[in-house]
Amino acid sequence: MKLERRRNSLKGTAWGVIKTTSNIIGPFIIRTLIIYKLSAEYAGLNSLFTSILSILSLTELGFSQAIVYSMYKPIAEDNISQVCALLRLYRFVYKIIGSIILLAGILVAPFLKVIIKDDMPNDINLYILYFIFLFNTVISYFSFAYKTSILSAYQREDIVCRNYTLVNLILYIFQGIVISICSNYYYYVLLIPVSTIALNIINAYAVDKYYPELICQGTIGQDTIFELKKQVCGLMIWKIGSATRNTLDNIIISIYFGLTSVTIYNNYYIIMSGVIGMLGVVTSSIRAGIGNKIAISSVEENYCDFNKFQFMYCWIAGMCTICLACLYQPFMSIWMGRKLMLDNGTMFLICLYFFILKIGDINSTYYQAAGLWWHGRYRSIVESLLNIILNLTLGYYFGVTGIVAATIISIVLVWFYGSGIIFWNYFTKHSVKEYYLQCGLYLTVTFTSCCIIYMVCECLINDLYFKKWEVFLIRLFVCLMLSNLFFWIVYHKTDNYKKARNFARATVKIFGGKI
Repeated sequence: MKLERRRNSLKGTAWGVIKTTSNIIGPFIIRTLIIYKLSAEYAGLNSLFTSILSILSLTELGFSQAIVYSMYKPIAEDNISQVCALLRLYRFVYKIIGSIILLAGILVAPFLKVIIKDDMPNDINLYILYFIFLFNTVISYFSFAYKTSILSAYQREDIVCRNYTLVNLILYIFQGIVISICSNYYYYVLLIPVSTIALNIINAYAVDKYYPELICQGTIGQDTIFELKKQVCGLMIWKIGSATRNTLDNIIISIYFGLTSVTIYNNYYIIMSGVIGMLGVVTSSIRAGIGNKIAISSVEENYCDFNKFQFMYCWIAGMCTICLACLYQPFMSIWMGRKLMLDNGTMFLICLYFFILKIGDINSTYYQAAGLWWHGRYRSIVESLLNIILNLTLGYYFGVTGIVAATIISIVLVWFYGSGIIFWNYFTKHSVKEYYLQCGLYLTVTFTSCCIIYMVCECLINDLYFKKWEVFLIRLFVCLMLSNLFFWIVYHKTDNYKKARNFARATVKIFGGKI
């Protein structure tokens, strides 16, 4: 089946932006209400439980991504019976996974007192809250979550994002009312599983409406099962590597320094994750299209696209990094006040963490679309172990700064190996050295531009001359203008810039039409 890749990507991107915007503004408002109406410890509980259950959800083993990857080829070939068989397998395995996560969550419960220090709110029963969060995690596995894979595989992220946005907007409104009027944390938490159930039902209805021919029936061959097992194993290890970043950061911060420190760190992380979410709209929208194109197009054509997307993405990520470095502290001063702010050194490390993480996103998108998780198993194992060791060590001696630095070090030391996997197994006629040099250039240009723009902002745009909100708005304008100017000066004569410009013009023409 031939997918309208660019048109579907634009739909997914448009709705993804709406979804991500609501997912930034909504939790931001709710988090602010929790901190001011209740206390910082309550916000820390939210972050901590999310981290614990994210690690427990590793039981999912990346099976959903492996299933979506396995659907790319039968969808491209219009093999409906194979898609139906994969969907049936997905439903069966998800029930098993949900049972395992539930059991693991119950076994973890007795150790919660070890993870949380003495700054636990007095009016909260830790275990009741934990089991509400646990129920919210496992309920999707027993309902209709497996059907969402159909929408992702057919590159209909616009439907997923639209439904997600609708349900969560309603959730945020009710949560805001409950916190503002009742100031009851239990009511706030109970609304979360209600929204999860509603979202699964709505997504299932959308699948039945748009793809009525896809039902859970049939069996898949042994070759497909063997390949799935291999992909799932590789994905499990890959997901462990991802989970040992922010999730373990929160847990270790809680053990060493308490819930208030978790809140302060996550105030910064939630802003960064909001920007990551915006950029993730791009990668999630094009992933299915890339997977489809890998299945039907030549390696050379995909390599050309890879370089073009890498250039465009690093331009945007570089601009976001500069904005974070120049706007973090003015924004935090307005939002939380200086008592809940990190020092400048830790803030700069968070910005560096952001760019290093994002510079490999396009590589990772192709890595996932090509189904190369098994080939990256050693990278993820090494990164996980290194991150845990460095987090415990540097966190003990240097606090939150050491924990952020530990994550950066583990990413950098393992990144050089991991980035080459797509070249060694797919872009085999091209050298990974060229890719490293390009990334080095993007990092150097971004770092240099960031230093110059930050000094301009600190010297000329500060609270000695302007009000706090004026400082933020003027800095935002300056960052956007100067970062794009500097990047244009450096890149405008390169081939990647010309290809990206032509792609952008063609995309605007399509976007201007009926999407």
